[in-house]
Amino acid sequence: MNNTPVITCLSPSRPRHSVQAKISKKVLIVDDEYLIRYALTRFVEDEGFVALTADSSLNALKSIEEATPEFVILDIKLPDSNGLTLLKTIKETNPEIKVIMITGCADIQSSVEAMKMGALDYFEKPIDFDKLKNLLALSRQEHTPENKAFPREDFVFLSDAMKDIVRIVERLANKTDVTVLVLGESGTGKSFLCKIMHELSSRKDRPFVEIGCSNIPEHLIESELFGYEKGAFTDAKAPKKGLIEMAEGGTVFFDEIGDMPYPMQAKILNLIEEKKFRRIGGLQNINADVRIIAATNRNLYELVQAKKFRLDLFYRLNVVTMEMPPLRKRKDDIPLLTHHYFARYGSKYDCAPKGITPRAIAALQEYSWPGNVRELKNLIEKLVIFAKCGEIDVDDLPPSIFTLAEAESRPKGEERPAESRESVPREGLSLRVMEEEFIRTALRLADGNQRKAARLLDISRDTLRYRLKKFEIDSSEYGG
Repeated sequence: MNNTPVITCLSPSRPRHSVQAKISKKVLIVDDEYLIRYALTRFVEDEGFVALTADSSLNALKSIEEATPEFVILDIKLPDSNGLTLLKTIKETNPEIKVIMITGCADIQSSVEAMKMGALDYFEKPIDFDKLKNLLALSRQEHTPENKAFPREDFVFLSDAMKDIVRIVERLANKTDVTVLVLGESGTGKSFLCKIMHELSSRKDRPFVEIGCSNIPEHLIESELFGYEKGAFTDAKAPKKGLIEMAEGGTVFFDEIGDMPYPMQAKILNLIEEKKFRRIGGLQNINADVRIIAATNRNLYELVQAKKFRLDLFYRLNVVTMEMPPLRKRKDDIPLLTHHYFARYGSKYDCAPKGITPRAIAALQEYSWPGNVRELKNLIEKLVIFAKCGEIDVDDLPPSIFTLAEAESRPKGEERPAESRESVPREGLSLRVMEEEFIRTALRLADGNQRKAARLLDISRDTLRYRLKKFEIDSSEYGG
């Protein structure tokens, strides 16, 4: 095996930070090449882990038995065994160990097989240290004291904004009767966070009942929430429990509370304050031992001003308020989330790409993500399904990622070029000039890449080439 690629993947020397040094998680590096073991040892130690090494399957199994590492970075070709065989053994005996496969010879079949057998990821040499760093960071994040209470797999982050959210949730863990209001844009994970609050509380063994305030017809919402007695109305042939009663001892989550019909808001206020309710047609109050959590993507204060939301209910809900940050304000989390969803959907669909390039990650970080984490999650799933088994690059990303990112990168108040505005100039328009300018704009956005420019214009590459010849445009002038 040629050692040259190994030298190129050596991580730069940097000082070890005292914070990182406190982490004692172990990483076992299994490779028969000394330089690879050396490079990886330097890297994982710089990231704050304890590095163990082995040059064979036999020695690797001894280290696992003695030290039980958090990670195993495993070469697919070993002198005494195939790496896939060792992977199978590790997963059978220590399924909690995360295994990362590495190889000097890319093999699509073996990579797919490794993912099926439970490998966390599959790296081709020279190793992408940025991607490896994200994996190690994910492990650190999952096991630090401030996050160990969050077992849900989608709750991954590195950003300070999310760390602040975690601290608040942990302080509320034992305060099971405190009303909480979660604010944030659609797709930021409000519902997910509310479920976690329930799972961390002493009510976790009781029901978690989610009520979509915008999904229940207004004429049915009272009966759905509070139930009814026999004979309360024509079709009430038997008594029925409502959602509040079914949540006894647990948590009631009002999703999109801002859409709650105004007449019902007084009854919700009474439920929160008195912990009692009455079925439709009932004569007696029923005690409600439930915790109330609510969420909304709307501005409740503006709704109060517009007399669409009760002020007293607003104040009653606003005991503890958390605001989920939009993804555009936690861009440090994008590489980690991207890798996380690649691993999940790659395993689900048995067609995992090898990874994603730093250029593609940078493009994702420049995008504003109006649909937030939900939009990123859906995009990664689509990329995994439709991408080939190679590495995801910028050409594989949808054009909207670049067009919107370019528009939003413009300084505030800076107008678009006159020729790109929707208004028509007094002297009229030349369709030929506009067509040429659109092509030149696409080439600038695509850095001269004809394939990418064609995708931005929603035309075939052959059509683009014809127009380049027609307008005597040289794409190389734009970087291609």
